[in-house]
Amino acid sequence: MRDLLTPRTGRPAVKRYDFRRPDKFSKDQLRTLQIVHESFARTVATYLSGYVRTMVHGEVVSVSQTSYDEFIRSLSSPTLLVVFSFAPLEGSGLIEIPPDLSLVIIDRLLGGPGTRPDRPRELTEIEQTVMRRILDRTVSALGEAWENLVPIQPRLERLEGNPQFVQLVPPQDMVVVITIRFQLRDVVGRMNICVPYLVLEPVAPRLSAHYLFGGSKTPESGRHVQQLQKRVETMHVDVTVTLGRAEVTVRELLDLAPGDVIRLGTRTGDDLPVHIGDRTKFRGRPGRVGSRLAVEITGFAPQEGEETDE
Repeated sequence: MRDLLTPRTGRPAVKRYDFRRPDKFSKDQLRTLQIVHESFARTVATYLSGYVRTMVHGEVVSVSQTSYDEFIRSLSSPTLLVVFSFAPLEGSGLIEIPPDLSLVIIDRLLGGPGTRPDRPRELTEIEQTVMRRILDRTVSALGEAWENLVPIQPRLERLEGNPQFVQLVPPQDMVVVITIRFQLRDVVGRMNICVPYLVLEPVAPRLSAHYLFGGSKTPESGRHVQQLQKRVETMHVDVTVTLGRAEVTVRELLDLAPGDVIRLGTRTGDDLPVHIGDRTKFRGRPGRVGSRLAVEITGFAPQEGEETDE
């Protein structure tokens, strides 16, 4: 009985148990779900980076279990709700994307800067159509993240705007909620993934880190390498060339007028630094291709620790 007694009082150690909200997932299972969805967050962030042409970062911030009623009550209205199947498992899951994130993505897709809306609103039918392609890819990414645990083929079923219209399970049934934070430039938004316990109950024994890593594939697996290569090839990066630099005083800057010439620190035949993103990767010479300005790559830029162009 000593193991059941507290060290100070000698009384039996009692653990509280809430019969209205019984825990269905162990800590190990929740940790496994976090690892699975960290992979999902990276996949979606990589896809969005290429699709909206700006850097997107995604990370799991919490994995918790609660009742379905409490989860629905915590959501704002209107919002974007994605109901998806979990085939071959029975039942459906739910992805919630609040307006501050979905409208920013739509603004970027339609050529805007990707600013946060002044007030939340429901998406129009046209905006839902624009988002549907991204949502299809997002749901498919869930299948890729789960493939080492359970071979599932999730499919987008429908979109909703009001949480009260979505009833996946009875209100008191337990669900697991995975919250993922995405950052697009200076805009931060959160995505919630809700999966009922009844959906995962048949595969609950597989929700362990031992099973996940024991059946995982090596990073060198051909299919995974091809998938990663395909995602990288579709990403967009900024390429810039520095023609030269010059220093002038503030007075000289204020006195500049059309027709004035500023002498740069480079010569006509000098190689120019070619920047990929914020790093200098190549050397090149300026020129033209038809009526367009162009640069001819002449070599690689010095590596870190060697002499640079600065």
